[in-house]
Amino acid sequence: MKKYFFILIIFTMFMCIHINTAYSQTREEFPQFDNVQKVAQSGYQFLKIDAGARGAAMAGAIATLEGDASTVFGNPAGLTSIQGQSIFVGYTNWFADMQHQAFSAAMNLGKYGVVGLNFINLDNGDIKGTAISNSNLGYDDTGNLDVTEMAIGLTYGMRFTERFGAAITAKYCEQDLIAKESSVIAFDVGTLYNTGWNDVKVAVSVQHFSKEIKYVDENFELPLTFRVGFSGDLMKLANLTNEKHKMMIALEGENPRDYSERVHVGTEYWYNDMFALRGGYKFNYDVESFSLGAGFKYKGVQIDYSYSDFGSILDMVNRFSVIANF
Repeated sequence: MKKYFFILIIFTMFMCIHINTAYSQTREEFPQFDNVQKVAQSGYQFLKIDAGARGAAMAGAIATLEGDASTVFGNPAGLTSIQGQSIFVGYTNWFADMQHQAFSAAMNLGKYGVVGLNFINLDNGDIKGTAISNSNLGYDDTGNLDVTEMAIGLTYGMRFTERFGAAITAKYCEQDLIAKESSVIAFDVGTLYNTGWNDVKVAVSVQHFSKEIKYVDENFELPLTFRVGFSGDLMKLANLTNEKHKMMIALEGENPRDYSERVHVGTEYWYNDMFALRGGYKFNYDVESFSLGAGFKYKGVQIDYSYSDFGSILDMVNRFSVIANF
């Protein structure tokens, strides 16, 4: 079973990379588009919002994170190192009174691998509906509009060796923007490898792979994203091993469908495996830049907070999340 699952993972990632390579070759054939940003190339933008406070505080350098249910939103292979069960709940205070909620749970089935369930929802708040009329105001109030943006997924992963794991997520994504409702099945695929040297890890993931969606008269796709991440323990790399102090540095390259290549750099410091401080920076973003955060862990329960700066126009974003491992 491990052999066939491994072949499936590699084949899926190969197909995604092939599509991305074909797109890059097209750009080479038409160099006049080199200076054009790949904006407005995809829909379902709520899928790109960081779900967890821990990863957001590290500027989204999340491909190599593992061991709890929150990691499924950056790389599903992160679930394969869960020892028992894990539950994650995340809340983001987004812009314009919008709220982003996330939930995931995962269970280790021993030799049968790891299974997980995940869900995200974007609450757009109260949107007032109006209709043109001959009244003094020129419009009539039609009540609040109900906008729905959500995704629910199932994940299966497996450890092929003590250091290497892979996983795949199949998810149902839905968006109702009043004029028309749309939905699609999408896939996330990821691998994670621990080199065994100073806790250096290498990860590759592909997110939001789907067919084209038609909305009214326009076709679009989900925000397909390729991630390659590296991380390591700075204390071990500097030969300063101390049981009370741990510090990880993470570097991640991201190639999204709807923008040029980006880089995320993040760090995380733990004291006595109880208190954490985090920080990071995102490169090649229009408004996002640095992020900060902190965490507290006690008896398998971890509470995290993050602050992300979005510039003077959009201001800041606060995130809170809770992880329970048991």
